[in-house]
Amino acid sequence: MSIKNTEITGQIRKELEELTASIGKMMDVFRQIRQPIQESSDKVPTTTKQLERVTQQTEQATQKMLDIVESITNRESDIIKAVGQLKKTIQEGGVANNSGIEKLFSDIQANADANLNDTMVIMEALQFQDITSQQIEHAVSQLEDIDTKLKALLVTTGAKKDVSLADPVRKSRAFDPNANYAVDHTTHQQDVDELISNIRKP
Repeated sequence: MSIKNTEITGQIRKELEELTASIGKMMDVFRQIRQPIQESSDKVPTTTKQLERVTQQTEQATQKMLDIVESITNRESDIIKAVGQLKKTIQEGGVANNSGIEKLFSDIQANADANLNDTMVIMEALQFQDITSQQIEHAVSQLEDIDTKLKALLVTTGAKKDVSLADPVRKSRAFDPNANYAVDHTTHQQDVDELISNIRKP
């Protein structure tokens, strides 16, 4: 009986030693991954701020361009109206058959129409900024989720004892992860033609 107990005790001791060795190896692994996890967790907030800064700067630049394009559009509209009024005045004054004047009016009108068309194209193309912002917001949201999970892992592994998993600075983000930029050229040309037609009305 004593021999049997000794064998059982020896077997238990062996299993405990093996279990202790396995736990030790696991702890070594945790110690090895703590540093890269900690570094990744520390870098996420910085990356998030950089992406937010890019979004803000892009929005400011885009808004500035839109303001300039709007000013150009308004001036072109005034030019088109002025050309129409001037042409009508000259025709009423009896100079309507002057081929040189007619060509000049035609050239001015064509250039003004082309400029107006180009500004509409620019304004349409600038829609990319909204799409880019939504995609960046999506990326930032994913980074914040990763940061939360990394902090939880650090707490679990004992790398940090007091980590707040709820980030009070984290803001609510609205975005469409599937947002895509596409141009409908047919609709665009119809809009331009309609705008020019309305400008030319007396």
